[in-house]
Amino acid sequence: MIRSLLSQLAVLAAICSCVLIICPETALKKYVKLACSLCALSLILSFLPFHINDLESENVSVSVADLTEDAKRMITEQTAKRVCDAVYELAYTKYGMEKDGISVNVSYGEREDGVTELKKADIELYGIKYAVFTVPLKNSVSELLNIPCEVVIKE
Repeated sequence: MIRSLLSQLAVLAAICSCVLIICPETALKKYVKLACSLCALSLILSFLPFHINDLESENVSVSVADLTEDAKRMITEQTAKRVCDAVYELAYTKYGMEKDGISVNVSYGEREDGVTELKKADIELYGIKYAVFTVPLKNSVSELLNIPCEVVIKE
């Protein structure tokens, strides 16, 4: 198949070269180049194993509801990740906590009207040295996100 494609492209290139040599140096030459390019493109595309009928015969129906749910899930996950990153940044800048000394998990859910909202923030601090920051960090995060927050010390 590849050998056939290359041989046909070689023949096409030879024919186009001959035509371009014969063609006068006028505006017509650019149209001849365009025609040669289109012929080469159509030759290459004719060898691609892509058939539209194959796609129609398969059951590849994707509903708008599925796409909407996927997009909503991705946005929710990205938002939760950004909220966790904001809590990490707050803990680092305000309390000097290192990123490996804290773990943040944000839970979210849907309200009755279908809107996704943050429900709770769970923070784990690793090391007794952070025990003095549990209450201030809890209050800061609760105030910042306007959700309940729980801070636990793990050793």
